[in-house]
Parts: sequence; C-alpha cells; structure tokens
Amino acid sequence: MSDSPTRRFSTASPTDQLKREESLINAYEAEEERIINVLSRKLEQLREEKIQLENTLEAESESHVNRLNREICALRRQAAQTQTQASGEHANGSTTTSDSSRFPLSGHDPTAPSVDVMLEAMRRENEQLRTRLVDTERDYVRIARLNDIYREELLELRRRVRGHVSFFLSAEAWVVGGQFGGFDAI
Repeated sequence: MSDSPTRRFSTASPTDQLKREESLINAYEAEEERIINVLSRKLEQLREEKIQLENTLEAESESHVNRLNREICALRRQAAQTQTQASGEHANGSTTTSDSSRFPLSGHDPTAPSVDVMLEAMRRENEQLRTRLVDTERDYVRIARLNDIYREELLELRRRVRGHVSFFLSAEAWVVGGQFGGFDAI
C-alpha cells in the first residue's frame, strides 16, 4: 500500500463543474442587473415625482398669490367706496345704511375670512408643501446614494467573479493537462 493519501475526485467532470459555476455566475449577474434596473426605475420615478411636486408647489403658490392680490384689490376698492360713501353721506347729511353701519367693527361681512387669516392659512400650507418637498428630496438623495452603493458593490462583485472565472479556466487547463490533481471550490 502506498503512503500517500487517497484523492477523491468529484463525479462531475471539470467541464460540467465549470459550466455549472458559469451558469451560477450568470444567474448572479442577472439578479444584480435586475436589482440595478429596479433601483434605477425607482430613482427615475422619484426624480419625476420631485419635479411634479416642485411644479405643483410653484403653481399653487402662484395661484395663492394671484388670489390674494385679487382679494386685496377688491378690499381696497371696497374700502375706497366705503370711504367715498361715508364722506358723501357726511357732506349730504344722509343716513343710509351702509356695510360699515351693518358691520361696525370690521367694515365687512364677519362670516368671510379676513385677509390676515387667509394669509396665515396660505403660509401654513406653503410651509407644509415646502416640508413635503424637502422630505421628498431627502428620500431622493437617500435612494440615489443607495443606488450608488449597490452599483459599486455590483462592480466589485463582477471584478471578483471575473477573477474566479479566470482561476477556474486556468485550473481546468491544469486538470486536463494532468498537472493539477484537484482543487477546492471557492
């Protein structure tokens, strides 16, 4: 009997093992590519959503400003008319019932919100929209960073896999040539 230990070889041929390993590598790369595609789509979706939110915020802000300007102009006209009527009534001595006599404290209907209340409500809404936009931008940056991390990891794994494939190809040449009796898997 010989003193050397008995070597056991796998029942699969080296080419079958190489094919199996290549198919595993290809499956792994396909999965990585799928993950990158999913993350890229999500990133693009977040970009589009951010742009949409910015456009919505701008449109709503512009709408609020326009509406407030119209209301301020209407209130100024109303105040000017009331003042003109009041000066005309004092000059004529007439005692007609006007808005200022019906609503003596504010000069306008108390059921309608005041300009200050409207401005404050719009400021709050504007602040909420800005907060929402900031949160969306943070999510976008977080996902972009995560996508970059995944991309770097994928590139590193591909570099590793290519190194292992070249190792297997060179190992197969050794096995076929009889120079190498067997090797352990990765």
